Amino acid sequence: MFWTIKKFAIQFLLIFFILSPIFSLPSRKELKEIKVLPRSEIFFTQMENCYVLEIPDVEPGKVQMDLPELPLGTRFISSKKEEFIAADGKRGTQISLWFTFTESAQTRLSPLMTRINGRTYFFEFEPTYVYENPNLISPVIDIVFDEQKNIVTDKKTGQKSLTVKKGEKISFTAQIRYAAQIYDFKWILPKDSIFKETKRFDFAFGNRKITEFTAESQKLASFEWQILKEGEYSLPEVFAETLSYNGAKKRIYTPKDTIIIVKSNENQLPGTSSLKDSEIFESAFQKTGSQDISEKNSERSKEEYAKLAEKETRSILQKLFGKKFAIFAGGTVLSVPEEKITGQNFAGGQKVSITEQAGDWSFIECKEFSGWTKNDNIFEIK
Repeated sequence: MFWTIKKFAIQFLLIFFILSPIFSLPSRKELKEIKVLPRSEIFFTQMENCYVLEIPDVEPGKVQMDLPELPLGTRFISSKKEEFIAADGKRGTQISLWFTFTESAQTRLSPLMTRINGRTYFFEFEPTYVYENPNLISPVIDIVFDEQKNIVTDKKTGQKSLTVKKGEKISFTAQIRYAAQIYDFKWILPKDSIFKETKRFDFAFGNRKITEFTAESQKLASFEWQILKEGEYSLPEVFAETLSYNGAKKRIYTPKDTIIIVKSNENQLPGTSSLKDSEIFESAFQKTGSQDISEKNSERSKEEYAKLAEKETRSILQKLFGKKFAIFAGGTVLSVPEEKITGQNFAGGQKVSITEQAGDWSFIECKEFSGWTKNDNIFEIK
């Protein structure tokens, strides 16, 4: 009897040791290193996004899970548990979990509680950034300053401000996010300023189309800006005709979240130069062989433009609110009302709005350009 029991025990132990590798669980250290991973590199709002948990050497029937408490704006859609075979031939359990998110933000869900053979384990979710759904989001222009040491952000309103000295150069680059393509890219000359485009990048020419979503910004153009009068200024108006990822076309403009505060040259800031206005003009408007300050000949005579202006009329509301308009007869448009500086020549025929007048000068604006011009170059619409 004793030998029979001993023989049975030996046989049981042999069977146990032979079969134990088949049913052995990963060690606690191995399980601790397993994470719940996002199936795709990018998650989007208002779409189903999938996480995957793979547990090797464990059959699906021995795994149960409990969903974690979800943060506000996150909704569980469904789950799936199935067997998988790894590249090394090992079998295991794969759990797929689908969620939707309403907010664009960095997201990290609470650990997933899982029971394996009656023992409880917690698996961490890999942190994931959720982006706005490309089908719902519009392109955005960002302004990136080359030097940001003087930029201050109001913690309550988010308003940014940059303080500079009169005539100090401000260098910045316009960039765009969430645009599949650019059809047109322009900027309007700001008043009381010396403003020039120093470089235009490939994406701004509209020759390249992005077919897959990317959160990276695309550079459009770099600029240099010198403001010649004290006061507070908005960023220069830069705008682009864009194609969104959903196929919609839209014109977008410079953001309004930054103001430029211009102070006099007295008590100058460290590291800035103090130039007289005349020196600023001389340094910024050096004549080159390609520049021509003579006005281009208008396609029509000024008498014809005057007749066009006589045929136009302002609406009652435009008269009520003091809105002024004119027919531009062609000529030089300048950044400041000064004859001694070099401007840019434009052909006539455009209907322009008059936003400011000073002596013999008027500041005009239209879709193609803006700036100061002599009153002789415009015919006001009554």
